[in-house]
Amino acid sequence: MIIKREIKNNVTYLYLVEESYSPEKKRGETKKIKALGVEEAATPLNSITEEFAVVWAEGRTLGNAVPFSERVIGQFPEAESGNGVILPCDIVPCGKFRNGAQRWWCRTHQVHWGIKADLQQVAQGDGGIRCSNATQPMHYTKNPLVINPDDYAGGIGIWAALPTAINTTDEPDIDGVVIHLHARPQLQGKKTIDANFPAVVVTSCDSLPLFGNALIKRVVIAPPSALAYLEALNSNLPLGTLYCHTCQHPHLDLGDFAKNPHKKHFCGNCGVDSNWSKEPIVSSPLSELANKLTKNPDFVDSDRILDLRDYQNCQVKVWSSTPAVLWTSHLPQEAGIHVHIYQEKRKIVDDTFGQVTWFDGSQLERDKLLVTMLDKANKPAA
Repeated sequence: MIIKREIKNNVTYLYLVEESYSPEKKRGETKKIKALGVEEAATPLNSITEEFAVVWAEGRTLGNAVPFSERVIGQFPEAESGNGVILPCDIVPCGKFRNGAQRWWCRTHQVHWGIKADLQQVAQGDGGIRCSNATQPMHYTKNPLVINPDDYAGGIGIWAALPTAINTTDEPDIDGVVIHLHARPQLQGKKTIDANFPAVVVTSCDSLPLFGNALIKRVVIAPPSALAYLEALNSNLPLGTLYCHTCQHPHLDLGDFAKNPHKKHFCGNCGVDSNWSKEPIVSSPLSELANKLTKNPDFVDSDRILDLRDYQNCQVKVWSSTPAVLWTSHLPQEAGIHVHIYQEKRKIVDDTFGQVTWFDGSQLERDKLLVTMLDKANKPAA
């Protein structure tokens, strides 16, 4: 979702706007979701720093997930990760409006600049040229985990970690989506990394460049792009990676555009809206990343069986397994139902099962569990 500004009687009103793709009209549409009130004067960026960081907006990934620089300039909170970073605009020309006026695109905040409200804001002289999303707080993580697949002969697995389908413990679920990583330095060796992260950066391998564009040395796997890719995989949608014909940036579809394959694509890096794929696809740089680095695309169903009636005095967390966003192991991925069992706060079971019997004797269904998890992940932040 994005924030739209409308100026009436010299007062700027803010609205939360949702973008969607209309299969009937074969184009994107916007609709107002919620009135946010009146815009306050922009806070001067008087404490700008340059950080090694990853930044993303709610439901959006900046720079289409493949930034050319690992440094980010902005006004960062003191915490190592969270929400609230404010970034300066990066406005570039991107063609013309239908009336012939020059049109501009803010690469930082992923919105056009140049409409009447933007020109009025500049004329008021209250902070220079800025787009309608200039004051939108964003999610961030400083010093993100950077991983080179060549360093892990045993393979890495990266997932869009979703909230639990079932949680009977006192521990709260994760809020939305995070990135889960497994990494093994040796073939069939122990995992040296098994944890959740706000975002993960994958760098170019010495053995294989990540992308056709030689300037791209890294890809950011952040919650918006990971969730969109997972949902496309789960729905068996046609995936690909479309490069912008103007700036050669790999295109990333998010939100409703990642759920409806389409031919015409809008470049988030330069603002050009006339990129066409040969067939309707969902475009994601993660698709090319996976295609180049996946060594074994196969899945096997777990043959383990779990009867929770044997653990009546225990607490559980239950997830449906999901396909990895990136999987570089020579082994196949395992599909099933993942369960943690706790006895007096101590985890006694952590495994994936092909069949799970609930405490009342009913059978858990993986597909229904996954629907619950995706519903939680897509729930708007409070």
